[in-house]
Amino acid sequence: MNLLLTVTVGMRLHLHEFWTRFGSRALVTLVGMSLVCAADLSAQGLGNPAIGMPAVRPGEFKGDVRNLPALPTGSATGPKVKMDDLPMPKVRKPNTAVPTSLNVPTANMPSPNRNFAGLSFSDPVTGGQAGGGWPPDVNGAAGRNHYVQAVNDAYAIYDKTGTRLAAFTENSLWSGAPGGTPCNSFGTGDPVVLYDQLHDRFVLTHVAFAFSDGPFYECIAVAKTSDPVAGGWWLYPLRMDPGGDGSVPPGGFNDYPKFGVWNDGCLYMGANVFASLGGPFAGVEFASFSLSDLESGAPLTWALGYINPLNNPTFDSATMIPSNVLGVSAASMPPAGTPNYFVSESLDFFAFAVRKFTPGPNCGGGGALGPISYVSQAGYTLPSDPDIVPQPGTSNLLDSLPDRLMQKVQYRKVGAAESLWVVHTVQTSISSPAVPQWAQLAVTGSVVATPPVQQQIYQPDTTLYRWMASIAADSAGNAAMGYSTSNDSPPNYPGIAYAGRLVSDPPNILPQGETVLIAGLGSQTNFCGGRICNRWGDYTSMSVDPADDCTFWYTNEYYSSANNGASGNWQTRIGSFKFPSCVAVTPDLTITKTHSGNFTQEQNGASYTITVTNSGTAPTGGTVTVTENLPGGLTLANMSGTGWSCVQPPFCTRSDILAAGASYAAIIVTVNVAANASSQVTNQASVSGGGETNAGNDSASDPTIINPPAAPAFTIAKTHTGNFTQGQTGSYTITVGNSGTASTNGTTVTVTDTLPGDLTVTAM
Repeated sequence: MNLLLTVTVGMRLHLHEFWTRFGSRALVTLVGMSLVCAADLSAQGLGNPAIGMPAVRPGEFKGDVRNLPALPTGSATGPKVKMDDLPMPKVRKPNTAVPTSLNVPTANMPSPNRNFAGLSFSDPVTGGQAGGGWPPDVNGAAGRNHYVQAVNDAYAIYDKTGTRLAAFTENSLWSGAPGGTPCNSFGTGDPVVLYDQLHDRFVLTHVAFAFSDGPFYECIAVAKTSDPVAGGWWLYPLRMDPGGDGSVPPGGFNDYPKFGVWNDGCLYMGANVFASLGGPFAGVEFASFSLSDLESGAPLTWALGYINPLNNPTFDSATMIPSNVLGVSAASMPPAGTPNYFVSESLDFFAFAVRKFTPGPNCGGGGALGPISYVSQAGYTLPSDPDIVPQPGTSNLLDSLPDRLMQKVQYRKVGAAESLWVVHTVQTSISSPAVPQWAQLAVTGSVVATPPVQQQIYQPDTTLYRWMASIAADSAGNAAMGYSTSNDSPPNYPGIAYAGRLVSDPPNILPQGETVLIAGLGSQTNFCGGRICNRWGDYTSMSVDPADDCTFWYTNEYYSSANNGASGNWQTRIGSFKFPSCVAVTPDLTITKTHSGNFTQEQNGASYTITVTNSGTAPTGGTVTVTENLPGGLTLANMSGTGWSCVQPPFCTRSDILAAGASYAAIIVTVNVAANASSQVTNQASVSGGGETNAGNDSASDPTIINPPAAPAFTIAKTHTGNFTQGQTGSYTITVGNSGTASTNGTTVTVTDTLPGDLTVTAM
């Protein structure tokens, strides 16, 4: 029996509901339903609660990561094969052929200004070998002074010239953490690197488990200071399958975890849940974590939510990715009270599914993930088998990881316009190459607009496969997208490229033409898990440098030779570039120095007030130093201020972030004045650091008048009342005063009265 359902424009029937009710017997024909109409459909129902979890106390690594312990021989390093072949929920949208519309470039993307090697599979690092299997799941983020990269199963820290400062395995970093959780010795990758530009801290995350049926953990390491090398780390092991009413059941594996930093003080996470490692798909989980707790080492306040598709007939939420805020200036931040946005690719429609997460107090329990708002997208085709990407010289096809959204979902505010930038992999027909579909979604004023601002299925030609993309936008609104490239014709081995657009370019196109970051020189032909390796990666990473809010940083994988491809010894690359039209957003420190009144020679305890202000357009990052330059005649008695660390010789430092337009607490400089100090001196102070680049306004002078030494100055007055008569006893009143600049200090004061000859003293 076949049922024919005719759906007219405007009807709100959810296809998943219909399919659940009528099963595969139903033949659904959509009549007159336009793209925008499909996007108007919205899931109904209440929000999904985020349940408060017990507070977790962190472990601590106190030292320099260059001194992490080497793991003992035979210590656990987690599974060595990263296949991630977990069965995702079946996509129910129909394949749609899209007329080929080639992206025609009008200019070239900027060339890389940095282009250096990242971690390789066989690289020796502290704790063992960098590579933990296949794929590498390359990830990374730029901070103010460092770039941090992650692969399965290691992290590396670089300065911005490309010098590797430290590299270590997940287990090495966590080996000394108390608690005996799987995070200590069973790190298993799926890493994500984040940078909290609001507090100048790096965050490292990965999954850990010792057994295929759990328990399953998310391991979150947070830098204690702005220095990820020598500043120490807080280590939070979080169980993600705690059980209990409404929560993820025990044995629920947190696969493909993705994170986002938000300006409400929360770190957000989304992950797919499987009934066990290799078990059936069991829904999605979402979480919020207090950044202030994470970054201070306090017991962590957090909440965890779970959406079970078995009791949610409108489930359309697989691979939900939270939004990650880009920007450093106050004007680039989401307005206060803006919820975080979780975005996924709809299973039912050609649409992006957007949910709002409103957290509980301090990111703990009491928050909720709201219903879905759909944003329309152009139709496309998906392969029945994701392994479709060809390589030169081999029949081995690579996994295109189609349809699921790629990380990160980047939030960018330019002027008053708020947007989310997203990308995933599609095809224009069943025989066409895999290509990225990117989009800019409008969320101004917390309103998720039905149509996107712009979108495109990016296809510069009909021969090269482009997949594993990541996209971001700079402070001007220019966008850049990095991705892998390959086909079956030499020299098109799997390599790394990027393309983009200026904010002034026509919409729905990346006319800044493709630039190669590095060309691959080998195809992946090794075996893993008992079969030839098809998996290429789960994601890559495009980030924006917080030091200028203009420079893009991208990392991805490739093979540098045929031999490396045959052995599975993958390489990674890290590159950066910048659109010349983007104007750097930076902090700019200024300093003022004042005093009250004049000083005097031999004075003790005179004081100056020093105030440091950030007059720039971005918050500071790193250590700020104030140096006092006292002139001759003045010596330092004390120098202090709330939040400042002051030492001798006279300078004070602090590393907390100073927002644009804000000032630190004043520094009070107490001085003693020499007896021979000049009649006028000029005191100077200077400020440095904080990530600023303009040193032209970093000093202040304060001319000070020095008076002669203080001393008393006596005055005397002698008076009487009326006239005296002969034989009379009369009186005079003598008054002594001090009109000087100092007291008599207890010294003897003598008053001498010289009387004329006709008067004699009877009493005084």
